[in-house]
Amino acid sequence: MRMNHVKAFVCCLGLFLVCDAVNAVNYVKKVKNAKGIEITYQSVYKGKVRPAQMVVSVVGNQMVLNKVDTSKKELTDEERLYKAPVTKEFVDYSALKSYQWAELPDESIISSETPFVYGNNLKKVGEGEHLGLKCQILRTSINSNTIEVWYTNDLPFRATPQPGVGIPDGLVLKTVRNGDTVIEAVDITKIKKVEPILPASWGETMDSYDFKYTINQSVVTTVNVFDQQPICFNKAKLPEQLEADKVYAAAGGTIILKKVKLPENIKGRCVFAEVVQYSDGDAYDRTGSIFTIPVGKEKSFLDMLRDMKSVPAFQAGESKYPGLISTNNYDVPVELMRFFTGFGVRKFNHVKVKGQHWVDSVLYKTEVTALAENLVGEAWIGAYIGNWDAKGHRLSLKLKYYPDGERKVYRSRPLFNTVNYMEQAGQPYPLFMLNDSLRVKFTLDEPVKNATLFYLTTGHGGWGNGDEFNQKPNTIYLDGKQVISFVPWRDDCGTYRNWNPCSGNFFNGLSSSDLSRSNWCPATVTNPEYIYLGDLEAGEHTMVVKIPQGKPEGGSNSYWCISGSLLY
Repeated sequence: MRMNHVKAFVCCLGLFLVCDAVNAVNYVKKVKNAKGIEITYQSVYKGKVRPAQMVVSVVGNQMVLNKVDTSKKELTDEERLYKAPVTKEFVDYSALKSYQWAELPDESIISSETPFVYGNNLKKVGEGEHLGLKCQILRTSINSNTIEVWYTNDLPFRATPQPGVGIPDGLVLKTVRNGDTVIEAVDITKIKKVEPILPASWGETMDSYDFKYTINQSVVTTVNVFDQQPICFNKAKLPEQLEADKVYAAAGGTIILKKVKLPENIKGRCVFAEVVQYSDGDAYDRTGSIFTIPVGKEKSFLDMLRDMKSVPAFQAGESKYPGLISTNNYDVPVELMRFFTGFGVRKFNHVKVKGQHWVDSVLYKTEVTALAENLVGEAWIGAYIGNWDAKGHRLSLKLKYYPDGERKVYRSRPLFNTVNYMEQAGQPYPLFMLNDSLRVKFTLDEPVKNATLFYLTTGHGGWGNGDEFNQKPNTIYLDGKQVISFVPWRDDCGTYRNWNPCSGNFFNGLSSSDLSRSNWCPATVTNPEYIYLGDLEAGEHTMVVKIPQGKPEGGSNSYWCISGSLLY
């Protein structure tokens, strides 16, 4: 190194050290005799400063942490729609307690209290400087994350931007997680007007886990549709006069319906259907379905529930199948979720099988955001479990709307639905795939981009040669051209043995619930297929679904429950 370079380096180093020393002196002078201070922290990830800042106010032995958004960005329409909870963190150093506090969107208040010990689980690993102030460097490990805590005793105050990682006896100026996430003090100022730090009300107190859960759930809109409602064969019929918010049984009792009030706006939301089911008497695995009933056309599924002959029928050979396809004056039910009950959950949990511990009920939870256009305002929501038992099953249903600004709202149009919802009221099984295919026409008023088919499919026929246990390709055509051909199948049914106490055990060591099936397992949800259709022109289109349905044996038939909605 040349001599002039060496001199320049020494000069810069000296200037740097002098600046740090000046900073330290300045901060010591700035807060001298202060009753309170305010520390501003910034967050840096891999060298990039994040827009949010944290401001800690300290008065005496107490501090409060507030988060401040410095991005100056305008709120989106979605953010204006949904109010977020206001959260703060407090530390009372004299009481050796830290607190979490929140005001929820409904203006209720909750809090959590955690005692602490100075330096607990923090190990000294070195010394350093920040803002010219001498620091002790401590280290801890939380959930496999290595965290360094830099604190100083050069100022007569105690505070921290992260109480949850450990609280030393001093003023924390910096924390470093895994070497790349840094929270560091950028300024310290004297508080001119000192006010009480701790809140006037702590509201409902709870432990830290419940506090965090309550915070997260406070922004979720939950609609309770059904609560342990019986679904059983009781010969129930839908009455002529219907009221909102009242549960009705129909189709012999295996369908329950309710007209509910849903959120008026779903922009920036993702939606989940959450079902809890258990047996109240039925020992077998049954087809279940959650659906909505479109009522914008001349006829709807409500009309079909009263009189199957009142709605358009799909013609296959000499046979007619009412209500399976949408037409100009009728829409099929929009199937949100297909699920299958376990073998006798809860009611038959007294059955003993070595090594098995039966669950009390089955939870099915699936995202239905793609069909959320049908889940706005007033809507008819239905649930179906096909069974012939006088006590049958119990079912609860919640629709949950979660904030998620990245979600798109799709237009959707129901095209077909062959789920045998009204079997117990005389609806014929959809057996036409043996000699025919499903055909449905639909008309688009204008061209659409990136159209997708939301497709649910399960095969049935519960004997060795039946379609339940044999792989069959599903082939879909649009306007005469094949879009896709695939085999819907599930090999993972053995995973759910604990949900099936009444499942039969075979000589070879397997249980009935272990067996692989045509896209379903007892006690599971069947996931939809999203089939890309591409750009579609305005005008009439024809969709065809072909499945090589197996032949009947004796009194047993194979059949397929398929439903599809166009998304765009």
